Amino acid sequence: MYRMSIRSMYCASIVLCLMFAMLATVSAQASERAWRLRVSHVSRSTITVKWERGSQSSEFNVYLKQEGEERVVFGTTNATSYRFRLLTPGETYTISVHDGAARLTISVTTKRKLDVEAPRHVDTPDTCRQLPPRIVVTGDMENTRCQVVDAAGVGRSELIERGVIDAVDVWNYVPEFVEVCFLNAGDMVLMDADYAPRMVMEMDTHQRDGMTCGMIDREGTVVLLEPAAPAAAPATVEQPAAVAAPATLPTFDAIPLTDCQIKLVSTLYLRAEPAGEIIGLVWLNSEVPAFEINGYWYKIEFEGVTGYISRYHREVLHGNCG
Repeated sequence: MYRMSIRSMYCASIVLCLMFAMLATVSAQASERAWRLRVSHVSRSTITVKWERGSQSSEFNVYLKQEGEERVVFGTTNATSYRFRLLTPGETYTISVHDGAARLTISVTTKRKLDVEAPRHVDTPDTCRQLPPRIVVTGDMENTRCQVVDAAGVGRSELIERGVIDAVDVWNYVPEFVEVCFLNAGDMVLMDADYAPRMVMEMDTHQRDGMTCGMIDREGTVVLLEPAAPAAAPATVEQPAAVAAPATLPTFDAIPLTDCQIKLVSTLYLRAEPAGEIIGLVWLNSEVPAFEINGYWYKIEFEGVTGYISRYHREVLHGNCG
């Protein structure tokens, strides 16, 4: 009888262990379902992933690895989405999201260079060197494509109401710091092609060779609008037969900043000097001090390294940041 009692206890303990294992498996599966990783947007050079917060973690580590490569890109965010930029068209990437306790992984392939996202690009062989003299694009690459569009091509009522003077599509491959110039004066906006519908971004402008110019680093439609306030002296009506493209980017004097703290809204290259050699990356949502403005660039310090980043992808936290 004593032997039977020990045997019964032994069997009961085995049953309890199996039950606990089953419950743990079901719990893990439920947690996996509650925390889902999905792709929200893919273009030729960007991938955006989103997830539902499946734990109490306030910080997520995000990793990206290109198929067949050893190098891993790493980022940290407090949000539930992350955007990887400057990727290679037509390549497969593995993306992992960690919350300190669990990990989700997904494989994504960027769009190929020959993919056509808008029918109007199929029958338009125009390139950036075939634009009319009133529009000049510089800093582009051989496979960058440009096409003049009218107000109907812009297609945004709020922009049409402001008065569309001119517009140009720039797509296929857009490196950092492409300069777009219009002969006429006005305000400039970029309709960012990485969003659907396209996000409208106000652009900083400067004068170059008598033209109104702005800088872009992504695909989109650059639109010249009627100026918000009437100009003191109207521009001349006559257009030149040809406008020579500027050979180099303009130079600027450095302007010191005091108590400027910014937060990045994109992952950016850190450069040794304005438009210079790449010495690192500054991650999305990083908060860094800015010491001076040099044209299109901020001088900052990130993880003990001083360098320059683009001015146009930041949120001002405090101070006068220009």
